[in-house]
Amino acid sequence: MITELEIVGMTAENPLDCSVEVVGLLRKQASLFSRLEGFARRQRILVVQEDTRPLLALLAERQKLSLELARVSQRLAPVRENWNSFRKSLTVVERDEAAGLLDEIRESLSRVIESDEQDARSLGVRKQMVRQSLQASQAKGAAVGAYRANLAPSGRRLDEAL
Repeated sequence: MITELEIVGMTAENPLDCSVEVVGLLRKQASLFSRLEGFARRQRILVVQEDTRPLLALLAERQKLSLELARVSQRLAPVRENWNSFRKSLTVVERDEAAGLLDEIRESLSRVIESDEQDARSLGVRKQMVRQSLQASQAKGAAVGAYRANLAPSGRRLDEAL
């Protein structure tokens, strides 16, 4: 595991091991974000189809993936804090790969956020429609209740009772 001392001063016995681990963690993070993006695409379909049960199962899987991403991110925290100095210790090949992975991660994250925002808007519209439907249903119920209150003692409508 990477320690802050290894990142800050690159005083580890073998800085190459540290750089290999960091690039490996970036690969893992990029892979996890790619999977998250796939989940976001599946989520979009389920939201559009209004398929609640599979959507809830998918959200549970996304939560697990998010926890795994958080663990990787935590391991990379010392590197992020000192990225400029750490970057200088990388070989040209490692630096290029790390830059490519970081770009890939940023792009995936951006697409996931955009998709989630669209889903939130769709769900917000649906929530508003359900609210309006419930309000209309309540109004109809009140009208039926008022109508029943005006029934003749025999249970027939007043216009039939006459």
